[in-house]
Amino acid sequence: MAHYADIPGVAIQVSRGVVVASIQVDLDDDVLARFRQDLLDCIHETGSRGVILDVSGLETLDSEELAALRRIMVMTALMGAESVLVGLRPGVVSALIEAGADVDGLRAAINLDAAFTLLEPEPEDATEHEAEPATSADDCLEDNLFLDGEPTPEVDR
Repeated sequence: MAHYADIPGVAIQVSRGVVVASIQVDLDDDVLARFRQDLLDCIHETGSRGVILDVSGLETLDSEELAALRRIMVMTALMGAESVLVGLRPGVVSALIEAGADVDGLRAAINLDAAFTLLEPEPEDATEHEAEPATSADDCLEDNLFLDGEPTPEVDR
């Protein structure tokens, strides 16, 4: 393996709680190893909840390189960060599909904005209301007990 300083790096930054890695260099084993280590270190240090892998700078991406990126995405998931692949060019997509690359379950977005949207957490209010059972006015009336024998008041509907 080459010296760490001699291996081209991938630009990594954190924005809105998400690590954005912009891959602008050809992927070989050394570059992928350095990138994997840098990315996992960044997730660990920042506690980021998501990762965007921007491959728009790559002219080509073969099935082996995609498989290596998928392994890195699995590693980020084990650290609690969801990953999205962004910037695949139409020709790259066609070549990957024609080559039989494994794309099952791959999360991808057309651009960075769409990727950030995919990684946004769901609002807590929406999930809380969905979990509560719906009650009707009649259900509420059945639960009202009047001990003095007065009739149950009508509810405005």
